[in-house]
Amino acid sequence: MQVRLAYETDIDAFVEMAKANIDETRPDMEWDEDTCRDTFWEYIDSASPTIWMCVKGEEPIGFLLADMYGFRAAKGLIVTQEVIFVRPAYRGSRAALLLMKELIAWAKQMGAKEIIGGNDNSFNSERTARFLEHFGFERVGFSMRRRL
Repeated sequence: MQVRLAYETDIDAFVEMAKANIDETRPDMEWDEDTCRDTFWEYIDSASPTIWMCVKGEEPIGFLLADMYGFRAAKGLIVTQEVIFVRPAYRGSRAALLLMKELIAWAKQMGAKEIIGGNDNSFNSERTARFLEHFGFERVGFSMRRRL
């Protein structure tokens, strides 16, 4: 099992896993394959967002999508961990751990001041928080949403 940046040939696996993620964590949202594919091509064209794949052999079994921005009113960069997904058959393996280690290494290499991550969908929130705490993340504030 290893983590690498996504290849162009990973697009179908990425779309399949992204749909599974939406179906599982945000069934209230309307899935849109074209938007998902556009997101993948934004990564290929600009590295914003950035997508890593966890693969077992050649099979993609999970992905992490993150982005980096400049702070709005301070010096420095901030990384946002937006999506981490591991296929159900591989949950409990090292896949999520390897993806997070890669994200942290990338953020440090890019000179980011902090990483914001977590879960904004009420799916396994407590478990996600405990997982991130193993990597030095702290619980701060609240994530809130108003549906329109």
